[in-house]
Amino acid sequence: MMTNPIRDTAASPAALLGRRPRQERSRLRVENILAIALRLMVEQGAEALAMREIARRAGVQISSIYQYFPSKSAIIRELAQRDLARVRQLLHEAVDALLAGPKTPPIGTAVDHLVDAYFAHYRDQPEALAVWAGAQSDPSLRELDQDDTRSTAEFLVAPLLHLLGRPSWDGVHALSLLISEVTGAAARLALSLESPLREQLIAQHKAMLVAALESHKARGRAA
Repeated sequence: MMTNPIRDTAASPAALLGRRPRQERSRLRVENILAIALRLMVEQGAEALAMREIARRAGVQISSIYQYFPSKSAIIRELAQRDLARVRQLLHEAVDALLAGPKTPPIGTAVDHLVDAYFAHYRDQPEALAVWAGAQSDPSLRELDQDDTRSTAEFLVAPLLHLLGRPSWDGVHALSLLISEVTGAAARLALSLESPLREQLIAQHKAMLVAALESHKARGRAA
């Protein structure tokens, strides 16, 4: 059976790249397509996202969508990349605010501040949660989450050393990777639960992080 070379591209990251808009009119059209796709994902979930329905709601020919987004994976990828950029900015701002004072904050305060900021982004924004779920459900997009975990871990190295009162430490990158990964997993699980279990899970996650960090801080003092 012959397949459509444009539509059967989900497995190839290179094929996820469509033509980039250059004129203002084209950029507005792309933004409208993305806004409609996002709305549909919130309403129906990513698995039900259909290019024809996006075209219908946008009032454009389906070919107009395919020239910018060869597949629905390409649309979800663009939305996911935008949301991950917002999360990175949120974490940078949260860390800056946390370390802005003259004294290093207690580890418990730092954990509360950062975990709450991260969790609230997805808890309070159904659009962000829908995009996150969509990227997780698409095997061709899971590397985005893995790349983001590595990027977040690299960013957290310096703040962790500051909180632990250590100028350097060979194990900090491994610890940072673990914190990034398990915090994402804990948030995904918590957001699938109802209260009060949701809040209990987040509280337990914070307690685990605090215990681990306090232990490493104590080892650093003893070294």
